[in-house]
Amino acid sequence: MSVVAVAGTTGIVRKHGLFIVTRPAFDAIFTWAEDNELQVRAMVHSHAEEAFLSRTDREGGLRVKGFRSAVVPTFDNPPEDPARWRWWTFTSDWTPTEAPRCDPTARTDSVVFDGDGVRAD
Repeated sequence: MSVVAVAGTTGIVRKHGLFIVTRPAFDAIFTWAEDNELQVRAMVHSHAEEAFLSRTDREGGLRVKGFRSAVVPTFDNPPEDPARWRWWTFTSDWTPTEAPRCDPTARTDSVVFDGDGVRAD
């Protein structure tokens, strides 16, 4: 099973040019994933124009071996095809990589997470 977890509001900071998931919100989604025998494997976010890893992304993102980060360009008109986003995998640093393969016929659920916990979308 695949689950897309969308950031809610409590413990999520959204400002122009800034998106922060606080420790309580991370704890909520990681604990929920573990309790449901799932793994958090990637984080996807958008930028206003180009898809790149900013200094904040590189330094403040989850620096866990094998973790993926994707940036969706042009958030006001984003491409739907994940292959047109830019993807990186963390090894000892962020390395550009191809988009992971997705089965469009597979069931994907969605949840909302934040500092208040995880709930059905």
